[in-house]
Amino acid sequence: RFLKAPYKLVKFYRRAKPVLNLLNITNKELIEYIFDFLVDFRFHQHIERKIKMAKRVSKNPKLGGWIDLPSGIIVYTVIRKFKPEIVIETGVGPGASSAFILKALEDNKKGKLYSIDLPGNDAVVYPKLGKDFNIHIPEGFEVGWLIPNWLKHRHELIIGDSTVELPKLLLKLGKVDVFLHDSLHTDEHVLFELNTVISYFKNGGIVLCDDVNEYWTLAFIYFCKDKGIPYTIFNNRLGVGLVNV
Repeated sequence: RFLKAPYKLVKFYRRAKPVLNLLNITNKELIEYIFDFLVDFRFHQHIERKIKMAKRVSKNPKLGGWIDLPSGIIVYTVIRKFKPEIVIETGVGPGASSAFILKALEDNKKGKLYSIDLPGNDAVVYPKLGKDFNIHIPEGFEVGWLIPNWLKHRHELIIGDSTVELPKLLLKLGKVDVFLHDSLHTDEHVLFELNTVISYFKNGGIVLCDDVNEYWTLAFIYFCKDKGIPYTIFNNRLGVGLVNV
C-alpha cells in the first residue's frame, strides 16, 4: 500500500523529519532503509497472513495491539542507523515491534533483541484505570506470534514483570544500546523502566517509548526534560530520545 500510494510516503517523510534531524539520518539513508524494509515481501506477507489467521480464530473486536506501519518503519530505521549490539524492549504482545526490530538487526547482520512481557496484564490493570485495552494473544497463540521463525535466532523472550526482570537483565548484560518501552503505560511504570535503564547506556544510545500522548502517558517527555535528553514525538505516538553519555 505504501508503494502504491506515493503521497503516503511524502506524508510519512514530513512527519518523520524531526526524527531524522534529531538522529542525523540523511535522506539517502532513509531511502535505503525504507527500500530494504518495503521490498522484503516475504516478511510483509508473513505479518499479513498471521494477522488474518488470528482475526479468523479470535473473532474478538479487541484483538490488536500491534504497532502501526509508520511507527514500525521509524523503529526499523533507528536500528539500521545505529547498528546496536543489544536492544531491550518491554511489552511484546503480538510481537510486531519485535519483528521490525529483528528484521533490522538481521539486515544489519549484528545484534540481539531481549524482550520482557507479562501476558494478560493489560486486561487486569487498564479497566481499573478506565482505559481501553487490546487482546494481544488469541487462544492457541503465543506471545510474539507475529515474529517470523527465521528471525528468532536473534531473539530472547523473558516472561515476567519488567519491574523484576528488567533490573536482572540489565545487571546480566551490563549495557544497552537501544531501549523500547511498550509495556504498562502508567506514569509510575514508564518512569521506573526509564530510570532503571538510563545508567546502562554506556556509550550513548536511543530510548524509545510507545503511546506517548495525553490519553496514555506523557512520562517519557517528563523524563527526557528532567535528564536533558533531546527528544521528539513521532505521529503523536512514538517517543524517540537521543542519549548522550
